[in-house]
Amino acid sequence: MDLPAEAIELENRSVGAHGEPTLARACELLLRSWDAGNRSRELALHLMFLCWYLMLEPMHLTGLEPTNPISDRLQLVFNEVHENFGANMARDAEMLYVVGLMAHLTPWLLGDNDSWESRSETYRLLYRKLAPQGISPQVFDGRGAYGDYFAGQARVENGY
Repeated sequence: MDLPAEAIELENRSVGAHGEPTLARACELLLRSWDAGNRSRELALHLMFLCWYLMLEPMHLTGLEPTNPISDRLQLVFNEVHENFGANMARDAEMLYVVGLMAHLTPWLLGDNDSWESRSETYRLLYRKLAPQGISPQVFDGRGAYGDYFAGQARVENGY
């Protein structure tokens, strides 16, 4: 299985107007899976999103307590996962889209601002070559908080 079922369940519980702050727990499960050697593409996409989202959003939305030890790993793990998939990204419109968009929105959050701004532009150009009309929001259907977030972004006319 690409993702621990409990992680997707926790992601799903966070979605919507009555969502619960369960994303930190989902991220902890994905980190354990990553640390155990799971290098699936789906795990990578969700893990990068959760690392980014936990760095970006407040505790009342994510459930990430300031004392949680994963707090210190989020940027490092995002970059580790990115590096692990970097060589294959040029052929993966979805990965180019989601990583590029996160870098476009908050390059400073991911590390060196200039490097991530540059990557964002490169990824946008590569992604648009693969998907000139943009990525379909349906690509993200049924994929937890990750899917919910990026489906919304994909609906933005002339967006990233």
